[in-house]
Amino acid sequence: MYSGMTELIYNDEEIAKFYEGKYQQNFYINQYIILKNEKGDIIDKGKWTENGFTKLKYSKMNNLMFGKFNPRNPEQECAFDLLQNNSCTGKLLVGGFGSGKTMISLVHAMDFISGRNPKYDRLVYLRNNVPTKNTMEIGALPSDLNAKIKPWAMPIADILGEETQLDLLIEKGKIKLDHIGFIRGRSYINSIIMVSEAQNLTRELAGLIVSRVGEGSILIVEGDINQCDKYTFEKDSGIYAMAEALKGDMEFGMVTLKKNERSRFASLSDKIILIQ
Repeated sequence: MYSGMTELIYNDEEIAKFYEGKYQQNFYINQYIILKNEKGDIIDKGKWTENGFTKLKYSKMNNLMFGKFNPRNPEQECAFDLLQNNSCTGKLLVGGFGSGKTMISLVHAMDFISGRNPKYDRLVYLRNNVPTKNTMEIGALPSDLNAKIKPWAMPIADILGEETQLDLLIEKGKIKLDHIGFIRGRSYINSIIMVSEAQNLTRELAGLIVSRVGEGSILIVEGDINQCDKYTFEKDSGIYAMAEALKGDMEFGMVTLKKNERSRFASLSDKIILIQ
């Protein structure tokens, strides 16, 4: 699958030729490039544009809600660049658990809707309500649509600090929780549409979500293709379809996050999953 990124390891002569534009690489528009020397040291980070290689251009985040928030690794730097790229409407972040997909997306989204100069009116949060593989359904939940959907939105409540903060933002109209099953025919205007756990989308659902992006809106999609909760999504992956169909489009960009930044202990889960 297209990853949205590539690593180049060059010697000094090759690096010089790369900067001179003498290497005709088959890069896609908005493909991120991490340039390394023969020792494996990173010497530059950027992306491919109509004008060739362009260095990353991003600002570190600093707002009242989250304080100072900086990228922790080169891939996260690329994600900051992508999320802050006003020319890119569709932004896809793919990576394993703890790589920062939801955190980075939400921090940027909240800054865009409630910072000093808001760019968008609201954050529309979408997530397919698929239970984690091998768990049991809990049955119908009482109350209104928000209460029924909110269990699927708890990852953003965790990042916001508490559930009451999420409730307050919903009450103020800054965050809207929607059910994917009800979005056909909708058009989201001047909004940030954020889709979490997108590995649980089929091609048809991914296309449906993209078709809802109205004037002045952007789409942020994040997920881990290795954590599908149903075989349906493994054989008919919306993430795969989006990456392959939209690569090279001027309004689409993708970053693959590799490193677990949650905690050292969280990274030990791989040992449990892989043990024979």
